[in-house]
Amino acid sequence: MNQSFDIQEMWKNSCLLTRLVAVSLNASESAGTIIKCVMTSGDLKIVDKNLDGLKKDLQTEADRSAQAAIEMKLISAFGNKLQIVGEEELPLSYSQTSQDEHRGFELSESMSEVLLMDKCVQEDLRSLNIQDLTVWVDPLDGTSEFVRAQNDPSLLEQVTVLIGITYKGRPIAGVIHQPYYNLLSDSKVGRSIWGINGVGVFGINTCKESPSSGPFAVTTASHSNEMVDTALKALQEKNLIREFRRVGGAGFKVLCCLEGAAAYVFASGGCKKWDTAAPEAVLTAAGGTLTDISGFPLLYEKNGQMQNSHGVLATAPWINHQTFVSVIPQHVKDSLFQRG
Repeated sequence: MNQSFDIQEMWKNSCLLTRLVAVSLNASESAGTIIKCVMTSGDLKIVDKNLDGLKKDLQTEADRSAQAAIEMKLISAFGNKLQIVGEEELPLSYSQTSQDEHRGFELSESMSEVLLMDKCVQEDLRSLNIQDLTVWVDPLDGTSEFVRAQNDPSLLEQVTVLIGITYKGRPIAGVIHQPYYNLLSDSKVGRSIWGINGVGVFGINTCKESPSSGPFAVTTASHSNEMVDTALKALQEKNLIREFRRVGGAGFKVLCCLEGAAAYVFASGGCKKWDTAAPEAVLTAAGGTLTDISGFPLLYEKNGQMQNSHGVLATAPWINHQTFVSVIPQHVKDSLFQRG
């Protein structure tokens, strides 16, 4: 029995959710290859999506092409009934080009690691209908770091591809692909982390306790403000964190929470649902928690509000999430709710 037949049998016997995660994993890695090709070309074709000129919202050729590739892989496997919410609004030319390059659906060996775990998927997640699922895509999380990496390649580690799957407004599975992981070492470059509720998280060795240097938080590198700083200071004063580090991308920040950071703190309304869907799913599968800054769950609705207007608080699996929530000053929480 050859390997391709094995994969075909696994696909045939797997439930919809497992198949969707497997294709998402493969799609994220294809997107990662596109991202690296665009960077290597040296021509990022940068545009600013924010027309008011107040805050930059950069988009590159990598964002556009990566999203087109992801969407076409998903559609070729599951058809147009699958609901996809992507960060980028793509010109028709991108969709047509992607269709020409990705006609038909082919199983890939990279999907086998997900398909092998199908029997571990909980019974209540095995009989989902495709109409009840939504896929949230951020084709290049950390665009600011990607652009600045032309002068500082170390920033590329913070770039991720995010594909999250939600059911009835809540994340149940997700993929975080880190195309430049280990870039500055002699090891294999790039890694893919994926998780399914009740099954676990794969592709990463999660930290089980505070590092010997003491607990630390990660926060925004490019969208800080007084409320963010106030929240971080409150956590420091209660000795819940010793320090905080400013890094880019929601996906990378959640990976930090899985590998040593106590929390990801963002007491502001700057990030969107596609920024947090995959990270929340992966973190939850590992035993961590992600909510708004007041401890309420985020609601992912295709036709609902895209902005996480009440902020984001994510904590590592070894952290008591409610303890961190209780220390965030009430006036910070109130201010975010009034703005939202």
